[in-house]
Amino acid sequence: MENGEMSRFSGVPNLFGPARRTPNKLGTPTSQVFLSLLLASLALLLVLGGLASAASTDLPQAIAFDPTVAALISQVTTPTLEYELAGLTGERPVTVAGSLYTITTRYSYQTEAISMATRYAYEQFVGSGLTVTYHYYTWSGYLLRNVVAEKPGVVDPDEIYLITAHLDSRAASWPHDPAPGADDNGSGSIAVLLAARLLAPYRFSHTVRFVLFTGEEQNLLGSAAYAADCKARGENVQGVVNLDMIAYNSDVDWIIDLYDDTAVPASLELTHLFSEVVSVYNLNLVPNRFSDIWPLNASDQWSFLEQGYPAFLAIEDMDDSTPEYHKPTDRLPTLDLDYYADFTRAAIATIAHLGELLLSHGYMSGTVYALDTGRPLSATIVGLGAAYHTTFTAMTDASGVYSMSLPVDRYTLTAWPASPRYYPATITDVLVVTDTTMTRDFTLMPWPRLYLPCIVHEG
Repeated sequence: MENGEMSRFSGVPNLFGPARRTPNKLGTPTSQVFLSLLLASLALLLVLGGLASAASTDLPQAIAFDPTVAALISQVTTPTLEYELAGLTGERPVTVAGSLYTITTRYSYQTEAISMATRYAYEQFVGSGLTVTYHYYTWSGYLLRNVVAEKPGVVDPDEIYLITAHLDSRAASWPHDPAPGADDNGSGSIAVLLAARLLAPYRFSHTVRFVLFTGEEQNLLGSAAYAADCKARGENVQGVVNLDMIAYNSDVDWIIDLYDDTAVPASLELTHLFSEVVSVYNLNLVPNRFSDIWPLNASDQWSFLEQGYPAFLAIEDMDDSTPEYHKPTDRLPTLDLDYYADFTRAAIATIAHLGELLLSHGYMSGTVYALDTGRPLSATIVGLGAAYHTTFTAMTDASGVYSMSLPVDRYTLTAWPASPRYYPATITDVLVVTDTTMTRDFTLMPWPRLYLPCIVHEG
């Protein structure tokens, strides 16, 4: 999270100018109060006038328990989070560009450090099988970049949902001290990377993007540039889930804070949906929802809200936030990994529902025949997936019919006959589509019939 005028974490002022939306303070002079009321009235008129022209959204009306999503988020474990976060915060070296490298800081203006951190994120996304790009922008002579991975939708690909976090970090004493940024915001970044890894094998109705920003600590530079480019391209961004500081907790009350913007009504729907996910999947979290107050303007969701896109901030309890904020001591051992795991599960389940995860299995059926007689044959059908690298098998019944459930993938199918008098047969590049039954029949060739030579003796 960037520094802000109202920061509860430290007395450090915002070095890059005042925040763009700050709650009223007690003791404000009367003239300023009047001006604030006048500006608020004008803003309300603008909001009311602009609602009719705001982009429509198609958020889920309700969240129903999905066993596929439940199984998916069960793969989020504290050992996995601990290991991945250790790599991003310099607790262990990681492989970047084929060599070991220790990420001791992710400060946006330290060229080598942020370059290696963004390349590491890029390679992690690529390893998940996603389409990955850098989004470049410039500021004060620096060429900086965000990292964007995408899973195109198969039904409404033009409707886009984002799960985001800022990858950069800082310490108040930069550049002299390291900025491991475990909570701020290695926690959010690893959650986005893990979401990409778990969701990449699945198909979605809508396009899902996984975005890591730089320059957040410098007044939201990276997200501001990216959101503006989305708007310039006319992209239909339906919702943004922004994760910033989601791993610190010091008490038994696992409170999470969700901040939305009433000027963009669908923003409220997003926080409601996130809260509903927590309930439906029985996660040990207590969501508190807030509207139109700090820190709404202090993290990357604000860049999208300013463009009229629905977005919200998911963050740890602001009344129990990390005391290591923007310090070299913001390290992995200070975090509550169990709390962090449930927060990550909630975030991944939310983006899965927003993108409308399709059923992860399709069905294959058919009949095995003998070429020479046309009769059904008993056989074992073996399917080898291209992505899963796992074999799946099914047996035909007495009428030569088989049926099998397969994860969505491309397969090589082979029919192995029970009778030794027939050759096996193979069908390649069979696409199994979600919630669809595909039919593939096999016709097996017989072995050639060999006859021994007949020798006739005279007499």
